[in-house]
Amino acid sequence: MFNLMKPGHILRLGTCPSTIVSPAGAKNPSGNDNTLATPWPTTSALGMVQCLSHPSGAIGPIAAAVATQLRATAGSASRTVSYSAPGRLLTSSNRPIGSENCDFVGYVDGQSNYIQSALTVFSKDFSGCLMVAYTHGGNRHVAHSAASDVAPMDCKQAFLTTLQGMGATLIGWFRPFVSASDSGRKVTAFGVVGKYIGNNINNLTTFGVITQGGLAYSVDAFKPSGVAGNDWVVTDVSAKVLSQSWDAP
Repeated sequence: MFNLMKPGHILRLGTCPSTIVSPAGAKNPSGNDNTLATPWPTTSALGMVQCLSHPSGAIGPIAAAVATQLRATAGSASRTVSYSAPGRLLTSSNRPIGSENCDFVGYVDGQSNYIQSALTVFSKDFSGCLMVAYTHGGNRHVAHSAASDVAPMDCKQAFLTTLQGMGATLIGWFRPFVSASDSGRKVTAFGVVGKYIGNNINNLTTFGVITQGGLAYSVDAFKPSGVAGNDWVVTDVSAKVLSQSWDAP
């Protein structure tokens, strides 16, 4: 479904990622062991994740504003009449784009956390971190490997080296958000959605996704302030290439 997703669509998640709190990282960075592969210790099941177009309720006008202002292609622009107030009254709501059961692995400062899962996996809180898929012992794992400017807390290369040493088969890794190349799109989106997220750009989240079929995506989305439920409005979806190099950037 991710290849069909566009700005203004919503993700309706069984478990809201905003309720999943990451454990604290290392208290003493200088003594941190950044080579470890650590099991993710908290919620790993997102449940059913649906992608919907033209949502009903309070989120409807917000999704419409995003769709009409952030879709760039000519085809998308020509369809924005359906997102106008009269259009939304005359057309069907909550149109299904796709759905699937998904899992979640989170970020911990100074660690590489993994889950064992054959499903599509989401993660969040990226600032140059790697999202990595690999098999070990016949089982597929997906991990979030933390990045940091503090050497002992930067896990990227150390984690890949650990995987290589333990005989894991690397499916691939990617970086869902890299400031130098991706900040621009978030700044543009923030100009449209800032009023829905308390004027705090940090509330515009980048999710990393590795699908059950081995495809990778970054998905920018936000949960509007004051709107009940587990619905997140998508502002950008980008397909990514999984690298099979054992060398991290």
